[in-house]
Amino acid sequence: VAYNINNNNNNKISNTKTVNDRRSFLSIAAIPLAIFIATPLAPQPSAAFDNRLDDRYADRTPQTGVRPDTLGVKSRTSTSSKPSKGYEGLAPCDGRPNCWCSSTPFEDNPARYIQPWDSYNSRAGTAGKPIQDLKKVIDTYEVGQKDIDGGGFQIIEYDEAKGYLYINFQSYKNGFIDDVEFWYNGEKDKFDVRSASRIGQSDLGVNAKRLEYIGGRLEKEFGW
Repeated sequence: VAYNINNNNNNKISNTKTVNDRRSFLSIAAIPLAIFIATPLAPQPSAAFDNRLDDRYADRTPQTGVRPDTLGVKSRTSTSSKPSKGYEGLAPCDGRPNCWCSSTPFEDNPARYIQPWDSYNSRAGTAGKPIQDLKKVIDTYEVGQKDIDGGGFQIIEYDEAKGYLYINFQSYKNGFIDDVEFWYNGEKDKFDVRSASRIGQSDLGVNAKRLEYIGGRLEKEFGW
């Protein structure tokens, strides 16, 4: 099962505390950062997602930014290893405090690193069942949970065979887009995770809250 929807829709980090698992990183992500919002990129015309919380603010032009061309599973190069080493995985965070990623080696960006997710089913060495678990959680995602993602969400790409899932989540008022990816990394036998805001600097903890919600449901409902 696979489908793809095509929508045309370096600041240094001072906090380098390690995040060890999905249960503990929310508290770190909530630590106040130097909060300031960069001038948004010119918005692309885009209709609001159909599953948004309600029609309030739906008449505003969403500040969608531009979809990064670095998304997806690609060959990457570690910036910390010498000589440099390559790896396959999701895009590294760019240094802004509005991104979390488990694909990048910890030494490349300790402040934005989280551990990849384990699942009971992934221990069988296949991507199929665990990615189905993830999609079930996303399909029933509670828009507006913890006062985030009130603008709704849309699955952009789902490839069951490759164990890959890519979703856009949208903020309620201004329509900011966050890019969220999950990928079964056969080498690790775990799921790599990435959640990042397209524009701005601080995300006010939104990406952490989203991952905590998804991870919590996977643990409770599917034994991850």
